[in-house]
Amino acid sequence: MIKVSVVVPTYKTSVEGLARLVGSLERQTMPASEFEVIFVDDGSPDDTLQRLRKLAETHSNVRVEAIENSGWPSKPRNVGIELAQGEYIAFMDHDDELYPDALRAAYEFGVANNADAVNGKEARTTSASWGMGTYDQDRPQSIGRTDVHPLIPMNPHKMYRRAFLNEHGIRFIEGARVLWEDIFFNVLVSRHARVISTLTSVPYYHWVTTKGSGSSTFVKHGEDFWRWLPRVCQSIIDELPGEENRLQREQLELHQYGNRLVGVFDSKYVTRTPKQRRFMFEQAQKLQRDFDFARLEGRMNSSKRVRAELLRADRQDLLEEICVSDAAVPGWARATTVEWRGGILHVSSDVTWADSKGTVPALVRDGDRIRKGLPTEVRDLVSAEATDMTADVDGITVSGLVRSRRSRIAWALPLESDVRVEDLPDGTVRVSATASFTVDPAAAASGAPLEEATHWDLHVHARFGNSSTDRPLKSTIPASVTLTDGRLHLVYPNDSTNATIIPGGQREAVRRLTPESAALVDGDLVLELAGHHDGAGEVETVVGVWAAGASKLSDRPARLRIADGAAQLIVPGVGAGTIDVRVGDRAPGGPGAWTVRADKDRRILERSSRPSTDSTPASKPAPAPTPTPTLRRTVGRVLRRFGLR
Repeated sequence: MIKVSVVVPTYKTSVEGLARLVGSLERQTMPASEFEVIFVDDGSPDDTLQRLRKLAETHSNVRVEAIENSGWPSKPRNVGIELAQGEYIAFMDHDDELYPDALRAAYEFGVANNADAVNGKEARTTSASWGMGTYDQDRPQSIGRTDVHPLIPMNPHKMYRRAFLNEHGIRFIEGARVLWEDIFFNVLVSRHARVISTLTSVPYYHWVTTKGSGSSTFVKHGEDFWRWLPRVCQSIIDELPGEENRLQREQLELHQYGNRLVGVFDSKYVTRTPKQRRFMFEQAQKLQRDFDFARLEGRMNSSKRVRAELLRADRQDLLEEICVSDAAVPGWARATTVEWRGGILHVSSDVTWADSKGTVPALVRDGDRIRKGLPTEVRDLVSAEATDMTADVDGITVSGLVRSRRSRIAWALPLESDVRVEDLPDGTVRVSATASFTVDPAAAASGAPLEEATHWDLHVHARFGNSSTDRPLKSTIPASVTLTDGRLHLVYPNDSTNATIIPGGQREAVRRLTPESAALVDGDLVLELAGHHDGAGEVETVVGVWAAGASKLSDRPARLRIADGAAQLIVPGVGAGTIDVRVGDRAPGGPGAWTVRADKDRRILERSSRPSTDSTPASKPAPAPTPTPTLRRTVGRVLRRFGLR
C-alpha cells in the first residue's frame, strides 16, 4: 500500500538542490515501500531529466515523467496528482527538504484525524520565526481558528488527501508565470475541507530559500504582480462565499490587503523610479476601491492604517514621506541574566526598539491615549483612529525561540514579558520591555529533547505595530554548563556576541570556559575553570595538547567534573613537564593556548603566545551556504540602511 505520493516539479534543478531533496527522502523513517516519489520535469533544457532517470534506476519508489515546458510548477504538480497512487499527496519544491520523520508523522496524524489537509511544521532558511504563529501546538482540527488561517503559510508544502482533491477537482491554475498559484489552490482547499490538521510537535518541511526561487522574483513594481493580485483577491471572495466562510474569507482578505497591497509602501518604495512609484500607487488605489478594502482597516495597526488612508486620499506625496519617517523600527533583546538552575536555563533580557541610527518609535501622549508622532499635514488628514497607537502598545508581543543552526528548525519557549511605557518630560512616550524565558534541553523541542552536539541559537521575536523582527539574543555573559542526569549542556556568547546553547557540548565547553588555576593531582592535570555552573558529576571530553617542544596539536581524553557550582577539567597522565593546552581559546579575549609549567611542587598557568590552530569549534556543523563577497557587501549595505545590522 502506498501511503504517500511525493510530487516534485523540476526545471533546471541544480545538482546541490536535487541532492538535498533526495537525501531528505532517503532519510525518511517511513519505509521506502510505503511512499512513492513522482518527479515531473517541465521540459528542462539541461541535464535535469537525465539525472532524474538515473536516480530512478537505483530507487524503486521513484518515478520520472517528462512534459513539454509549461513555464510554471502548476502543470507538473497537476500531472503528479493524476499519476499519484498514495492515500495522501505531499508537494515539494525541487531544492527543499523534508525532515526525517515528516512523512510518517504527517500521514499518521492525517489518518488519525481524517484530515483533508495536514499543515506540518515548516522552517524557512531566512527566518527564525517563520510560521511560528501557526505552529503553536498540535491541532487535530484547525478550521475555526480566529488567530490565523489554518493553511497559513499559504504555500503547497503540505500533505493533502488525494481522494479529497479528486472529489472536488482541486488543481493548480496552469500557465506560464501564474503568481500565487499556491494561494489559488489553497483557497479551494479552504472551501471544501472539513478537517485541516496542524502538526507542530514533529518538524515537517524546510523551505530552503535561494536566490532566483519563484517567490523571490515577484517584483512589486512589475505588471504581473498587479495583474495577479486582484485575481487572488477575487478568488477569495468567489470561493469562500456566505456567512459560513466569513472568518476564513476575511482572514485571507486582510492578509492580502495589509501585507501585499498596503505592504508595498515601505522604505524600499521611495527608492524606486518616479514611474514605478506612480504605477504602484495607482494599482493599489484601484484594488483598494474595487474590493472596498476600507471595511477592513479597523483591524489594521496604526502604520498600515495611516498608509491606507493616505492612499485613499490620493496623497502619494505624503505617503512617500511616511515611508521614510514611519519606517518600521526593529526590536532588539539583550540578555541581563543567563543562568542554569537544575538543568534548565533561565534567561532574562531587556527589549528595546531602535534602528542603527538610534531612531525610536515616534510616540506622543494625548490624554489617556498614545498617538503616532506624524508630520502635521499627515496628522490633519488621517483619522484619529489611524494615529491611535494605544492598542498597538497594548498588543506588543515578545516571544522566545531556540533555533538549530544545522536544521533551521525553531521551537517556541515559555516566556513572560512586561511592557514598560515611560512618559518623558517633552510629551513623548518611550516603550521598552523585559522578557524572561526558560530552556529545558530535555524537552524544548515541543516536549522532545533538543538535538545534541548541535548549535541552538536563542532568538527573541518582538512584534510592535508595523515592526515584526526576530533577532538573535545579544549576550556577553560568560559561558557556563549544567550537568544533569549524566548530560552536560553548554551556554555561551558566540563569536557574534549572541547566546548559543549546545546540548551535549562537552567538547566545545573545553574551548569556551576559561582556566583560572592549575594543579597536578596524582599525575593528572587539574584545571579550575571560571564561572558558576550547575549540577554534579563527570563527563568524558577531549582537550588539545602540545607536548614540550611539539609543534603539532594532539587530542587527549579528558574529563569535565562539576561540583558545588565549580567546574574542573581533568587531563590524565600529563606528567611533570611543561605543556600547552588548548582551553578557553574561544572565550572572549582568550589566548590560542595556555601554558602549564612546573614551579617546584606547584603548577603555574600562563597565557601562551601560541596562536589558535583554527577558528572553528570542534563540534561545529557544516555551515549554511554563504553569499559571495559582492553579494555579502550589498546585503550588508541594505541591512545597515534599514537599521538591521
